[in-house]
Amino acid sequence: MVVETNYLIASVIEAPLLNAGYRVAIVTDTDEAFALLDSQKVHLALIDFRLQHAEPEGLVAKLGQRGIPFIFCTAATLEEVYEHFPNAKVMAKPFSDEELLTAVAALFPENPSYQWV
Repeated sequence: MVVETNYLIASVIEAPLLNAGYRVAIVTDTDEAFALLDSQKVHLALIDFRLQHAEPEGLVAKLGQRGIPFIFCTAATLEEVYEHFPNAKVMAKPFSDEELLTAVAALFPENPSYQWV
């Protein structure tokens, strides 16, 4: 699940994942993310850090309750992210397709065609 307010950025994140065989769902706000979590099996979330601040800990807490790993994708400083989420995995924007795929594969190395990101 890609949670990103800017659909163009979400599409840039989606493309390499699709090309690698992952199934990807894009949502643009937390309400859509909650609805998707209730209707689909999600294995990983890539979250725009700024979006998370709109609803402090709401989405991250729900992911944690369900055991779904997440990665913050952000232009914020690492210090800012770790201030709120000390153990979070973070990818600094901009990142390459290779960096994205490496980070995703590290969280679940199984066959990507069966995984929803």
